[in-house]
Amino acid sequence: MAAVESSATEVPRIASSSQAADRDQGLAAIGGNVGAVWRAWWTWTPGNGTFNLQLPWNVIGVNSTVVITASEIDGNGNRFVGGAPFQVSSIAPSNGLVTFKINIGWSSPLPMRTDVLVFN
Repeated sequence: MAAVESSATEVPRIASSSQAADRDQGLAAIGGNVGAVWRAWWTWTPGNGTFNLQLPWNVIGVNSTVVITASEIDGNGNRFVGGAPFQVSSIAPSNGLVTFKINIGWSSPLPMRTDVLVFN
């Protein structure tokens, strides 16, 4: 599910998540060229370095637009801006899954939270 690249430690794993909405939940249409928007979050076990991570979610399709943000979290799961840079890149949606690259630029493992927006 996750590939480790050079200079990385243990691969982060999903620790918890919000109640992600299902495609069948019947949310209201948004309008324009966007029919639906979903939001969810996941917390991850500590890591540092660069990883390819994946999130399974049935609302994601090959033509979805997926936006992912990442931030460090404290022991209570609260997001904050610390000294470590968290960089998300190379977001690639597929049917029921999104793969993305995360780089946590710190010398020791840090826990993180990813917030995900899906536009269909």
